[in-house]
Amino acid sequence: MVFEIVMGVVTLFFLLAASYSDLKTREVPDLLSYGLIISALGIRTIFAPTTGWELIWSGALGLLFCFLIAWVLYKTNLWGGGDSKLLMGMGAVIGIAYPLHSSSLLLLWFFVLLLIVGAFYGLSWLTGLSITHRKACQLALIEKLKQYKTPHGALGMFSFAAVVFSFLNIWWLFLLLPLALFYLFLFVTTVEEECFVKRISPSKLTEGDWLSEEVLVDDERFPRRRALEKLDIETLQAAHREGKLPSVVIREGVPFVPSFLFAYILVLWGLEPASSFLKMTVGL
Repeated sequence: MVFEIVMGVVTLFFLLAASYSDLKTREVPDLLSYGLIISALGIRTIFAPTTGWELIWSGALGLLFCFLIAWVLYKTNLWGGGDSKLLMGMGAVIGIAYPLHSSSLLLLWFFVLLLIVGAFYGLSWLTGLSITHRKACQLALIEKLKQYKTPHGALGMFSFAAVVFSFLNIWWLFLLLPLALFYLFLFVTTVEEECFVKRISPSKLTEGDWLSEEVLVDDERFPRRRALEKLDIETLQAAHREGKLPSVVIREGVPFVPSFLFAYILVLWGLEPASSFLKMTVGL
């Protein structure tokens, strides 16, 4: 019981600090990410002599599991380096109970919760931005509807038929899903283009920034939609100092780290409520 309290308090401290940093600077310092990993493994080592040495194996397995997931997400440019390192830290915190039993799935529950909470959180963030920049977003959305006029018309006719036939069978209403997803796609891409794409000086680049436009420096190609690493930034900033690269276009993202905090609070609240939440949202 003492182990769970100490681990929970320490983890909440790191997640609160990381969330504040992400919201403030759109960056999570390595000191926090690696600090969480070291602290989690350290706490496990301190309590292992009295609680059982499997406590260390549990943290190591969790760290390895999340390292593999984080590596895939980072290499496929789905996540930035800060989020990936923080996920590794949460692997060490929650662990995978060893020997394996039902509670060994807690880390998997956390990851699923993280994705679900992140989706709702991200959509809420985008909605807030669309309200703040409603004039620009409305005009851009109208232009996108014109751009996708043909698929929009086809989906509209398809959805109209679904509504008509739903009087015979309520399940026909599920055919409205493609139109809803189409509108969601237009909404998300519109807000991203209007609120997240910015032209900045290379001197202001930070690790994890994503290029929105391809950059070519001395025959070295930096493709779009790629998270910049430390070496990339040094190259771009050197080109800027030499006058070869006045600016770059980057795409900021939703500060995702608070989702870690919310998902972990759900886990602390208890596995049973978390399971109920998952059943409610995705039917698991």
